[in-house]
Formats: sequence, structure tokens, C-alpha cells
Amino acid sequence: MDVINDHLTIVLCHGSFTGALVWQNVIPLLVKDGHNVVAVDYPTRDFNEDVEYTRNLIDRQEGNVLLVGYSYGGAVVTEAGKHEKVVGIVYIAGFALDEGDSLGSILSRREDQGANSRILDSKGFLWVKPEDFNKCICQDLSEKESLAMSLCQKPLHLSIVTHTMGPNPAWKNKPTWYQISDNDRMIPQETQIEMVNNIKPKKTIHLNSNHASISSHPKDVTAFIAEAASTFK
Repeated sequence: MDVINDHLTIVLCHGSFTGALVWQNVIPLLVKDGHNVVAVDYPTRDFNEDVEYTRNLIDRQEGNVLLVGYSYGGAVVTEAGKHEKVVGIVYIAGFALDEGDSLGSILSRREDQGANSRILDSKGFLWVKPEDFNKCICQDLSEKESLAMSLCQKPLHLSIVTHTMGPNPAWKNKPTWYQISDNDRMIPQETQIEMVNNIKPKKTIHLNSNHASISSHPKDVTAFIAEAASTFK
């Protein structure tokens, strides 16, 4: 296997209720194609801490970085993408926030289909009821395929939902790509389209997918990320 671009590393950022292993269906395909790949595994208990985890991993890379943010990871890359090594950002059904936006304000634009499936614990962390995980996040997968994800959740602290994005989001100064999940029950398709219209990516694709497109459509997602990476050869 030859490395396509030894001066570019693809840094993958996971979403809420999951960890870095949510990329397990995409990483082998990117590596097989010759890409340098690493994934951040931040704790999702504080937004600024998650951004710092991502910046630290970017610091460790030699050469340029293509940031990829799935779901909540979209918010993380919107801030961490300001790093001087970052040359582009790919959003995978992700939160492409503008200044003053929060996850909560974006989700409040439309009916929250998963509201009754989330629970808030005494420590301020949000969880998805394991029995509802499949229908809320990855209905394209079988119950068996999503079982491990539902039982290995990394909860999201409520403070992250209300955290507002600061000035100069990275997408204003870096080229972006966006994959819309058309059957998304977490971030409605219409809301994703609104974010796309705001950030004006170099390219947008639609997948006939649930929210977890990286699990149900890994080949399509991989091809999209690889296309973005090819820009920086």
C-alpha cells in the first residue's frame, strides 16, 4: 500500500453518544486507499475540552490536516479547524455552527424526534435509552448491528448542548464539504440543508441514510472524504 499524500493526515472527530470507534467501518477503507488517518477520542463532558483534545492531536501530525466531523463532531471541527495545520473540513451529517449557534438552538428549529428517547442523569449527562438507540440514530442497521453502540455509549454533558459558538467559525476561512443524511432522525434533513446553505461547501452530497451514515454507508462516506483529501495532493 502506497501512501497517497504523506503530507496530509485525515483526523476524524466522533459524535455524541459514541467514541472514536464509531469510525471502525470507515478507517480500514481510508487506510487501504493509502491515506494517513487518526481519530480523536474526546470525553464529551465539556466543549472546550473536546476542542483541546482535537487540537492536541492535530499538533502531533506532520504536515497538513483534513478535519472530518460527524454529528456533534461537526461543532468540534468548526472550532478546532482554526488550527494553522487544518486545510479543509468535511462535515458528515454534522453541526456546522455559526457564531452564536449552539447544538440546542439548531435542534430547536424543528420537532425533536428523539426527545423522548434521551434521559438526563443526576450528573448532567444525556444518554439515549438503549432500547431506542437503533430507531433514533441508526435505523438502517439491524438491532444486532447496533447493539454494541447502544450499550457502549459515551454520554454528552448538557453544557455542550447549550454552549454557543464563538466568532469566526473555521468554515469561513477553510474549504468545506458536507454530506447530508436524508433520513436523519437526530438532525433533520431540512436543518442540515439550512447549514449547508449558510456555509456554502465546495461540494455537498445526499445519502439515503440514517444519522449514522458512517456505519450504514461507509463506502460512500469514505469516497467523499477521499475526494476532499485529493484536493490537497
